[in-house]
Amino acid sequence: MTDSPSPDQFLKLFQFTKKNYREVYPALKAAVVDSQVGKTVIVTGASQGIGKAIALEFAKASASNIVLASRSIAKLEATKAEILEVNNKANVLVLSIDITSEADIQKLEQAVKDNFGHADVLVNNSGQWGGRGNIEELNVKAWWSDFELNVKGTYLATQVYLRLLPKSQHGSVITVGSISSDMVNPGISSYGLTKLALNRFNEFVSLENPNVRAVVYHPGTVLTPIMDDLPHFKPFALDTPELAGAFAVYLTTERAEYLNGRFVSVNWDIEELEARKDEIVLKGLMREGLKGVFSA
Repeated sequence: MTDSPSPDQFLKLFQFTKKNYREVYPALKAAVVDSQVGKTVIVTGASQGIGKAIALEFAKASASNIVLASRSIAKLEATKAEILEVNNKANVLVLSIDITSEADIQKLEQAVKDNFGHADVLVNNSGQWGGRGNIEELNVKAWWSDFELNVKGTYLATQVYLRLLPKSQHGSVITVGSISSDMVNPGISSYGLTKLALNRFNEFVSLENPNVRAVVYHPGTVLTPIMDDLPHFKPFALDTPELAGAFAVYLTTERAEYLNGRFVSVNWDIEELEARKDEIVLKGLMREGLKGVFSA
């Protein structure tokens, strides 16, 4: 009889710090308190799941202006209502857009300009896994649709954000990635490749924009609607969406500057990471294509 796989299988597979977390912990919570005062934050894919949790955690961290972007206006309005329950001083702008559409992205840019003048933070959360299956059997449109949303959509949103951030100010681009970027398993080619592309795209954003902290992060294995079609992943989905949200907020703080241009996992302990920040920077750890990225 074969033993069932450990629910910590993926957690430990890419372990970098000795301590790992699956929910918000005291050090992380303390690191983000009131860190977003006066900031304008854009969150794409904010209508549900991890995106919704990210928006809520920015609200808890006292963000002044929060822009929620997604296709579903009804779900965005529900997210807005929850935000105002935790931060009734926040100005919340709801925008129904398709981030793969250049016309819609221009509407986002103009709406932010008209309402807030600029943006300080962008969280690229919109994504999908539509091309499921082996290469020989997949419909090309389904396979390529992941590139349209995960890569093109992220590019367009980031481009608009860079125009909205004054060159004299420091900002942050946080992109939701995946450990799938470092995995080669049957049936995940489109998703894995798009997440791999985001890691390198992030490095270009960081390199070309000295006033921007750009970080890609694995949000953990979270029980979201995508899991409905992936029952074999559900036993591993023990990470809370709140952890993904709080970690995204942390990545926008000055304390996380050492992670600029890098890939990091939400599960890793920030105190251990900060204790090793000189090593991370000097050795170029957590960058794409380097050996030993995840070795402890």
